[in-house]
Amino acid sequence: MSLRCLFVVQGEGRGHLTQALALKKSLEAAGHRVPLVLLGRNPNREAPSFFLDEIGAPVERIDSPSFFMDGRRRAMATLGRTIRKNVPLIGRFREGLRTVGRAIDAIRPDVVVNFHEVLAGVHYALRRRREPPPMVCVAHQYLFQHPAYPSFPPGRWVDWGWLRFFVGATQLGAKKRLALSLYPVPHRRDESLVVMPPLLREELTAPPAGPRVEEDPFFLMYLLNSGYAEEVVRWHRRHPGVRLHCFWDRPGAAEVERYDETLAFHALDGEKFLSMMKRCRGLATTAGFESVAEAMYLGTPALMVPVEGHYEQHCNARDGVRAGAGVAAASFDEGLSRLRALTGERYDPPTPRFRRWLGGAEARFVHEIERAAGRSPASIDRPSGDGRAGKPARIA
Repeated sequence: MSLRCLFVVQGEGRGHLTQALALKKSLEAAGHRVPLVLLGRNPNREAPSFFLDEIGAPVERIDSPSFFMDGRRRAMATLGRTIRKNVPLIGRFREGLRTVGRAIDAIRPDVVVNFHEVLAGVHYALRRRREPPPMVCVAHQYLFQHPAYPSFPPGRWVDWGWLRFFVGATQLGAKKRLALSLYPVPHRRDESLVVMPPLLREELTAPPAGPRVEEDPFFLMYLLNSGYAEEVVRWHRRHPGVRLHCFWDRPGAAEVERYDETLAFHALDGEKFLSMMKRCRGLATTAGFESVAEAMYLGTPALMVPVEGHYEQHCNARDGVRAGAGVAAASFDEGLSRLRALTGERYDPPTPRFRRWLGGAEARFVHEIERAAGRSPASIDRPSGDGRAGKPARIA
């Protein structure tokens, strides 16, 4: 019997967006429907057109609490400044909560799938009128709640506590949490925590699409915060012969902005990014989760640079190094040289092990959501394996 699934998606970066695209396709292939998507709105960012074009369902925006950048659009603002920026928007957040409630009442979904959007968790914590449908939370951040997670930076207890608090708020009232991981870790089903492989789009397995980039070979870059472009340009001036294609999330950016013959900046475009990733020598990225997982699948060495002040990205960078994805650095100015050196060495990608971990992922995700909605027996139950978490990672 077909499930009606309401998606609620955090609008930060491209990771949660591409995960929603991948899971929607898997659910529809199994005969289920996604009649509406609620997308969190950050005043710092526009909704990427690739998501709006490809999701294939009505999208309603909701104003949601957001992390803010500093004036350079580079580092994360301090916790105090972030709170001060969000407080004047409380009225809009309340309207966002009402929008979540109205959507649930109108659609009557069999299951709500929450991609780390805090308003969904808060709504479930406050809802009193009618028993809500089961909610399944999907994000790599839920792995932070697993006692075996190995990659927290030492010290920084305030950052650790704030991260745990925010992640916990997104999953209030959830029936199940699907924690995305680069490697197998035992489930904690008694705590409703199920460890799953990354949600990668099927386009990743297809041959490169679109016009071929004439300047092969090149390095591909993804910048969560456009302020890092200055670092990229600084490194590029010292190495003008190295070709760089950089995707950034800058408001109002043109589709392509050429700095010179060997450096170009591109507006976010999911299909174009994946096509170029399949051709590049290496990937340099702010330390999100999704791009690193895509690089591991392709066997492309990755450089991970955590956004300044972004504790979660420091965790991601350490975890990516442990998983064998590549190297981490404190800046692109330093890290690009390390990535270039890595591609000139004998790089041993974790691709075979990683692809085994991904095996059957589509059916496993559908099964877990059907199971949460009471439509599937308890059967499929991975993960297994050693996880290969490796040695502690050092970020210079």
